[in-house]
Amino acid sequence: MDLVDPRLAMDFDKEEIMVTINVALLCAEASPAVRPAMSSVVSMLEGNLVVISPTGPSSVNDEITYKAMKSHFQQSKVKKVSETEAESTKMDMTLTASSPSAGDLYPIDTGFSYYHGRD
Repeated sequence: MDLVDPRLAMDFDKEEIMVTINVALLCAEASPAVRPAMSSVVSMLEGNLVVISPTGPSSVNDEITYKAMKSHFQQSKVKKVSETEAESTKMDMTLTASSPSAGDLYPIDTGFSYYHGRD
């Protein structure tokens, strides 16, 4: 009962607190497939549905597996983005170097009367 707000003193229903804690633990499962739907959560908190106990130690293993997989895919994603950026830069350099429009699109005509006397 250390999780209960001390300002409540002992003015609470222990069974309600245990239901709330178990529902919270179910909602915090590592695997989304194991988490209850919101409608089930509401029914459990209202007392209309029996609260199943959290899975226990296996959820810790699921958490470790989840973190390892997430880390692996994030590293893989960063590597792919880096490779794509390198390819893109290489393509940009090739296109710029060989492009016939590498010069100014609108070259300045200094013979135009607007520029005379503006020195």
